[in-house]
Amino acid sequence: MNIVFMGSSTFAIPSLRILRKPEYNVRAVYSQPPRKAGRGKSYKEVPLAEFAFSQGLKVEQPQTLNDPSVVANLKSYEPDFLIVVAYGLILSKEVLKIPKKFSVNVHGSFLPYWRGAAPINHVIFNRDLSTGVSIVKMNEKLDAGPILRQEKVILDHTETFGSLHYLLSELGAKNLLKVLNNINSNKEVLQNDSLVSYAPKIKKLDTKLDFNQQASVLEARVRGLAPTPGAWFEYKKERFKVFRAKVVEGRGQAGSIINENLTIACGEQALDILEIQRQGKDIMSVSNLIRGFKFKKGDSINQSSH
Repeated sequence: MNIVFMGSSTFAIPSLRILRKPEYNVRAVYSQPPRKAGRGKSYKEVPLAEFAFSQGLKVEQPQTLNDPSVVANLKSYEPDFLIVVAYGLILSKEVLKIPKKFSVNVHGSFLPYWRGAAPINHVIFNRDLSTGVSIVKMNEKLDAGPILRQEKVILDHTETFGSLHYLLSELGAKNLLKVLNNINSNKEVLQNDSLVSYAPKIKKLDTKLDFNQQASVLEARVRGLAPTPGAWFEYKKERFKVFRAKVVEGRGQAGSIINENLTIACGEQALDILEIQRQGKDIMSVSNLIRGFKFKKGDSINQSSH
Protein backbone atom coordinates (compact mmCIF):
# COMPACT_ATOMS: atom_id res chain seq x y z
CA MET A 1 0.00 0.00 0.00
CA ASN A 2 1.69 3.20 -1.17
CA ILE A 3 1.06 6.17 1.10
CA VAL A 4 1.93 9.84 0.93
CA PHE A 5 1.59 11.30 4.43
CA MET A 6 0.84 15.00 5.00
CA GLY A 7 1.17 16.64 8.41
CA SER A 8 2.95 19.39 10.32
CA SER A 9 2.13 19.54 14.04
CA THR A 10 2.94 17.09 16.86
CA PHE A 11 -0.67 15.82 16.52
CA ALA A 12 0.41 14.01 13.32
CA ILE A 13 3.42 12.18 14.79
CA PRO A 14 1.59 9.13 16.31
CA SER A 15 -0.24 8.56 12.99
CA LEU A 16 3.00 8.56 11.01
CA ARG A 17 4.72 6.41 13.65
CA ILE A 18 1.98 3.76 13.49
CA LEU A 19 2.40 3.50 9.69
CA ARG A 20 6.07 2.49 10.03
CA LYS A 21 5.17 -1.13 9.26
CA PRO A 22 6.17 -3.30 6.29
CA GLU A 23 2.64 -3.37 4.82
CA TYR A 24 2.56 0.43 4.59
CA ASN A 25 4.99 1.94 2.15
CA VAL A 26 5.29 5.62 3.10
CA ARG A 27 6.71 6.98 -0.18
CA ALA A 28 7.00 10.58 1.03
CA VAL A 29 6.04 12.89 3.87
CA TYR A 30 4.72 16.35 3.01
CA SER A 31 5.18 18.90 5.76
CA GLN A 32 5.26 22.67 6.08
CA PRO A 33 8.61 24.45 5.53
CA PRO A 34 10.78 25.46 8.51
CA ARG A 35 9.43 28.40 10.55
CA LYS A 36 11.03 31.20 12.51
CA ALA A 37 11.00 30.28 16.18
CA GLY A 38 12.31 31.54 19.50
CA ARG A 39 13.78 34.90 20.37
CA GLY A 40 16.56 34.67 17.82
CA LYS A 41 13.93 33.97 15.15
CA SER A 42 16.14 31.27 13.64
CA TYR A 43 14.41 28.75 11.39
CA LYS A 44 13.21 25.52 12.98
CA GLU A 45 11.63 22.44 11.41
CA VAL A 46 7.95 21.88 12.18
CA PRO A 47 7.55 18.88 14.57
CA LEU A 48 6.30 16.36 12.02
CA ALA A 49 9.11 17.16 9.55
CA GLU A 50 11.67 16.77 12.34
CA PHE A 51 10.23 13.35 13.21
CA ALA A 52 10.09 12.25 9.55
CA PHE A 53 13.75 13.23 9.01
CA SER A 54 14.70 11.24 12.14
CA GLN A 55 13.00 8.19 10.60
CA GLY A 56 14.97 8.54 7.36
CA LEU A 57 11.83 9.27 5.36
CA LYS A 58 11.70 11.30 2.16
CA VAL A 59 10.39 14.76 3.13
CA GLU A 60 8.83 17.34 0.79
CA GLN A 61 8.17 20.88 2.10
CA PRO A 62 6.41 22.95 -0.57
CA GLN A 63 5.08 26.41 0.34
CA THR A 64 1.88 25.65 -1.58
CA LEU A 65 0.16 22.71 -3.28
CA ASN A 66 -1.17 24.95 -6.08
CA ASP A 67 2.08 24.96 -8.07
CA PRO A 68 1.85 22.64 -11.14
CA SER A 69 5.40 21.33 -10.60
CA VAL A 70 4.54 20.47 -6.96
CA VAL A 71 1.39 18.62 -8.11
CA ALA A 72 3.39 16.75 -10.77
CA ASN A 73 5.97 15.72 -8.17
CA LEU A 74 3.21 14.49 -5.83
CA LYS A 75 1.73 12.40 -8.68
CA SER A 76 5.14 10.80 -9.26
CA TYR A 77 4.86 8.98 -5.90
CA GLU A 78 1.77 7.13 -7.24
CA PRO A 79 0.04 6.95 -3.85
CA ASP A 80 -2.88 4.62 -3.15
CA PHE A 81 -3.81 6.97 -0.29
CA LEU A 82 -3.03 10.47 0.89
CA ILE A 83 -3.14 10.48 4.71
CA VAL A 84 -3.61 14.02 6.03
CA VAL A 85 -3.19 14.86 9.74
CA ALA A 86 -2.93 18.48 10.95
CA TYR A 87 -1.10 19.57 7.79
CA GLY A 88 -2.22 23.19 7.61
CA LEU A 89 -2.48 23.52 3.81
CA ILE A 90 -5.75 23.22 1.87
CA LEU A 91 -5.90 20.36 -0.63
CA SER A 92 -7.43 21.28 -4.00
CA LYS A 93 -9.76 19.06 -6.01
CA GLU A 94 -6.83 18.28 -8.30
CA VAL A 95 -4.67 17.08 -5.38
CA LEU A 96 -7.51 15.05 -3.83
CA LYS A 97 -7.89 13.17 -7.12
CA ILE A 98 -4.22 12.03 -7.16
CA PRO A 99 -4.43 8.89 -4.96
CA LYS A 100 -5.60 5.68 -6.66
CA LYS A 101 -8.06 5.07 -3.78
CA PHE A 102 -8.85 8.28 -1.84
CA SER A 103 -7.56 10.81 0.70
CA VAL A 104 -8.03 10.25 4.43
CA ASN A 105 -8.01 12.88 7.18
CA VAL A 106 -7.52 12.32 10.93
CA HIS A 107 -9.38 15.11 12.78
CA GLY A 108 -9.25 15.85 16.53
CA SER A 109 -12.98 16.23 17.22
CA PHE A 110 -16.20 14.24 17.06
CA LEU A 111 -17.35 15.62 13.70
CA PRO A 112 -19.48 17.44 12.63
CA TYR A 113 -18.66 19.35 15.85
CA TRP A 114 -15.63 21.64 15.68
CA ARG A 115 -14.48 21.57 12.11
CA GLY A 116 -11.39 23.71 11.55
CA ALA A 117 -7.89 24.41 12.80
CA ALA A 118 -8.27 24.38 16.60
CA PRO A 119 -10.88 21.79 17.68
CA ILE A 120 -9.07 20.73 20.87
CA ASN A 121 -8.82 24.29 22.24
CA HIS A 122 -12.44 25.08 21.45
CA VAL A 123 -13.89 21.90 22.96
CA ILE A 124 -12.23 22.86 26.27
CA PHE A 125 -13.21 26.56 26.02
CA ASN A 126 -16.81 25.45 25.46
CA ARG A 127 -16.76 23.04 28.42
CA ASP A 128 -18.16 20.28 26.20
CA LEU A 129 -19.07 17.00 27.89
CA SER A 130 -17.36 14.90 25.21
CA THR A 131 -15.18 15.02 22.13
CA GLY A 132 -13.34 12.41 20.10
CA VAL A 133 -11.48 11.65 16.89
CA SER A 134 -12.87 11.25 13.40
CA ILE A 135 -11.34 9.49 10.39
CA VAL A 136 -12.80 11.14 7.30
CA LYS A 137 -12.78 10.45 3.57
CA MET A 138 -11.75 13.87 2.30
CA ASN A 139 -13.63 16.12 -0.08
CA GLU A 140 -13.04 19.75 -1.08
CA LYS A 141 -14.88 21.22 1.90
CA LEU A 142 -13.03 21.64 5.20
CA ASP A 143 -13.49 18.57 7.46
CA ALA A 144 -16.81 17.84 5.75
CA GLY A 145 -16.32 14.46 4.10
CA PRO A 146 -18.09 11.22 5.04
CA ILE A 147 -16.92 9.64 8.31
CA LEU A 148 -15.19 6.24 8.09
CA ARG A 149 -14.66 5.78 11.83
CA GLN A 150 -15.05 7.71 15.10
CA GLU A 151 -14.23 7.23 18.75
CA LYS A 152 -15.76 9.31 21.53
CA VAL A 153 -14.00 10.58 24.68
CA ILE A 154 -15.88 11.75 27.80
CA LEU A 155 -14.51 14.96 29.35
CA ASP A 156 -14.41 15.85 33.06
CA HIS A 157 -13.22 19.50 32.82
CA THR A 158 -9.77 18.80 34.19
CA GLU A 159 -8.26 18.38 30.71
CA THR A 160 -5.69 20.82 29.40
CA PHE A 161 -4.92 21.41 25.75
CA GLY A 162 -1.71 19.43 26.26
CA SER A 163 -3.29 16.37 27.90
CA LEU A 164 -6.23 16.18 25.47
CA HIS A 165 -3.99 16.79 22.45
CA TYR A 166 -1.81 13.84 23.48
CA LEU A 167 -4.80 11.53 24.10
CA LEU A 168 -6.56 12.39 20.82
CA SER A 169 -3.38 12.17 18.72
CA GLU A 170 -2.80 8.61 19.97
CA LEU A 171 -6.49 7.67 19.51
CA GLY A 172 -6.45 9.15 16.02
CA ALA A 173 -3.49 6.96 15.07
CA LYS A 174 -5.14 3.78 16.38
CA ASN A 175 -8.38 4.53 14.52
CA LEU A 176 -6.51 5.40 11.32
CA LEU A 177 -4.86 1.97 11.45
CA LYS A 178 -8.24 0.27 11.90
CA VAL A 179 -9.60 2.12 8.85
CA LEU A 180 -6.62 1.12 6.69
CA ASN A 181 -6.73 -2.50 7.90
CA ASN A 182 -10.42 -2.75 6.90
CA ILE A 183 -10.26 -0.56 3.85
CA ASN A 184 -12.92 -2.48 1.89
CA SER A 185 -15.41 -2.79 4.75
CA ASN A 186 -15.58 0.73 6.23
CA LYS A 187 -19.06 2.21 6.16
CA GLU A 188 -19.27 5.85 5.07
CA VAL A 189 -21.50 7.98 7.31
CA LEU A 190 -22.49 11.40 5.99
CA GLN A 191 -22.09 14.30 8.42
CA ASN A 192 -25.22 16.05 9.71
CA ASP A 193 -24.81 19.63 8.47
CA SER A 194 -27.31 20.98 11.00
CA LEU A 195 -24.88 20.11 13.85
CA VAL A 196 -21.76 21.75 12.38
CA SER A 197 -19.66 24.06 14.58
CA TYR A 198 -16.34 25.69 13.74
CA ALA A 199 -13.04 25.97 15.60
CA PRO A 200 -11.05 28.83 14.06
CA LYS A 201 -7.30 29.15 14.54
CA ILE A 202 -6.26 30.67 17.89
CA LYS A 203 -5.14 34.29 17.46
CA LYS A 204 -2.94 36.27 19.85
CA LEU A 205 -5.91 38.26 21.17
CA ASP A 206 -7.74 35.02 22.04
CA THR A 207 -5.05 34.23 24.61
CA LYS A 208 -5.47 37.37 26.75
CA LEU A 209 -7.73 36.87 29.77
CA ASP A 210 -10.70 39.26 29.95
CA PHE A 211 -11.78 39.45 33.59
CA ASN A 212 -15.16 40.93 32.63
CA GLN A 213 -16.09 37.35 31.73
CA GLN A 214 -17.35 34.73 34.17
CA ALA A 215 -14.67 32.94 36.19
CA SER A 216 -15.77 29.54 34.79
CA VAL A 217 -15.20 30.81 31.23
CA LEU A 218 -11.71 32.01 32.15
CA GLU A 219 -10.81 28.78 33.97
CA ALA A 220 -11.72 26.82 30.81
CA ARG A 221 -9.70 29.24 28.68
CA VAL A 222 -6.63 28.72 30.90
CA ARG A 223 -6.91 24.92 30.47
CA GLY A 224 -7.60 25.22 26.75
CA LEU A 225 -4.38 27.20 26.23
CA ALA A 226 -2.08 25.25 28.59
CA PRO A 227 0.78 24.57 28.20
CA THR A 228 0.92 26.38 24.87
CA PRO A 229 0.44 29.12 23.76
CA GLY A 230 -0.65 30.00 27.33
CA ALA A 231 -3.33 32.39 28.62
CA TRP A 232 -1.99 35.67 30.03
CA PHE A 233 -2.71 38.97 31.75
CA GLU A 234 -0.70 42.14 32.41
CA TYR A 235 0.19 43.59 35.78
CA LYS A 236 2.38 46.68 36.18
CA LYS A 237 3.33 46.52 32.48
CA GLU A 238 4.60 42.94 32.84
CA ARG A 239 3.02 39.95 31.17
CA PHE A 240 2.18 36.86 33.25
CA LYS A 241 1.12 33.54 31.74
CA VAL A 242 -1.41 31.44 33.66
CA PHE A 243 -1.30 27.63 33.51
CA ARG A 244 -3.71 26.59 36.27
CA ALA A 245 -6.55 28.36 38.03
CA LYS A 246 -9.74 27.52 39.89
CA VAL A 247 -13.12 29.19 40.29
CA VAL A 248 -13.84 30.50 43.80
CA GLU A 249 -16.46 32.67 45.44
CA GLY A 250 -15.37 36.29 45.60
CA ARG A 251 -16.57 39.77 44.77
CA GLY A 252 -15.02 42.95 43.53
CA GLN A 253 -14.69 45.06 40.45
CA ALA A 254 -13.87 42.79 37.48
CA GLY A 255 -10.09 42.56 37.12
CA SER A 256 -9.28 43.72 40.64
CA ILE A 257 -7.01 41.68 42.93
CA ILE A 258 -9.07 40.70 45.97
CA ASN A 259 -6.27 39.09 47.99
CA GLU A 260 -2.47 38.88 47.97
CA ASN A 261 -2.60 35.17 47.03
CA LEU A 262 -3.72 36.37 43.59
CA THR A 263 -7.44 35.86 43.53
CA ILE A 264 -8.90 38.09 40.82
CA ALA A 265 -12.53 39.25 40.66
CA CYS A 266 -14.34 38.36 37.43
CA GLY A 267 -17.63 39.36 35.82
CA GLU A 268 -19.11 36.57 37.92
CA GLN A 269 -17.30 34.89 40.86
CA ALA A 270 -13.48 35.04 41.06
CA LEU A 271 -10.44 33.22 39.75
CA ASP A 272 -7.76 31.84 42.06
CA ILE A 273 -4.51 31.73 40.05
CA LEU A 274 -2.49 28.62 40.99
CA GLU A 275 0.33 28.27 38.44
CA ILE A 276 2.00 31.20 36.75
CA GLN A 277 5.01 32.29 34.73
CA ARG A 278 6.73 35.68 34.73
CA GLN A 279 8.36 36.80 31.50
CA GLY A 280 11.67 35.02 31.04
CA LYS A 281 11.17 32.82 34.14
CA ASP A 282 10.08 29.23 34.79
CA ILE A 283 6.51 28.15 35.47
CA MET A 284 5.90 28.06 39.23
CA SER A 285 3.14 27.95 41.81
CA VAL A 286 1.73 31.34 42.83
CA SER A 287 2.68 30.53 46.44
CA ASN A 288 6.32 30.34 45.32
CA LEU A 289 6.13 33.49 43.19
CA ILE A 290 4.65 35.68 45.94
CA ARG A 291 7.60 34.97 48.24
CA GLY A 292 9.59 37.36 46.08
CA PHE A 293 6.92 39.30 44.17
CA LYS A 294 3.89 41.09 45.58
CA PHE A 295 0.46 41.43 44.01
CA LYS A 296 -1.22 44.31 45.82
CA LYS A 297 -4.82 43.87 46.97
CA GLY A 298 -7.06 46.41 45.21
CA ASP A 299 -4.80 46.77 42.15
CA SER A 300 -6.28 46.10 38.74
CA ILE A 301 -5.12 43.60 36.13
CA ASN A 302 -4.75 44.55 32.44
CA GLN A 303 -4.78 48.30 33.05
CA SER A 304 -2.14 48.99 30.41
CA SER A 305 -1.44 47.23 27.13
CA HIS A 306 1.51 47.07 24.76
